[in-house]
Amino acid sequence: MARAPLFAVRLGSYAMAFAWGAISLSIGLNTVVKQNRLKSFLRRSVAPLGITLRLVTNNVVHPAIASEVFCVITCLFSIVALIGLFAQRCSTKQALKAQGAVFAFLTVALFACQIPVSNAVRSKGVEIWGWKDGEEVPAATLLAAAASLGVNPLYRHIDFILWFGIMPWFAFLFALTSAIASFAAAGKVKDTYTSEKAREAGMTEVQP
Repeated sequence: MARAPLFAVRLGSYAMAFAWGAISLSIGLNTVVKQNRLKSFLRRSVAPLGITLRLVTNNVVHPAIASEVFCVITCLFSIVALIGLFAQRCSTKQALKAQGAVFAFLTVALFACQIPVSNAVRSKGVEIWGWKDGEEVPAATLLAAAASLGVNPLYRHIDFILWFGIMPWFAFLFALTSAIASFAAAGKVKDTYTSEKAREAGMTEVQP
């Protein structure tokens, strides 16, 4: 069986798309766990003062969920593409174009989802409200209390959220290179087929 077109290039690109999709998934899950722990820590810390906290991270969580979903899909489809490298039926022109189209879609989806995540990480933070004896606690007091506990509510100062603002971009990058490699390989299939036919024709002509 002939080796698939651009085998080494696609192997490397698909493998990296899989790896960074998986890494982004693990970082996303880690972010969920750690942000819940941080919220619990802050609530427990101010509870003795009679303050009830409400901490909202929807401005980063909602776009992050969408980004996480496409990181998972990138990871899973990259596994399929890697297996397809060793299957002749997945090396046809139509199959390679289909792979390229899926990776192109994932590239656009990751870009669209990750832009608001990165923007939130860069410029926003945890929204904090607090009440004591039924009255709202001033924001300055809450921020001072958070600072005394060593917590800066801006996302860019919370390392596990900062990482999620960065890592999915690598999944985006290798989804892009995988799309390009797949379409380039699809172009190679026609050339290979034509050259083989030409060789066969030449061999037929030289036979006595």
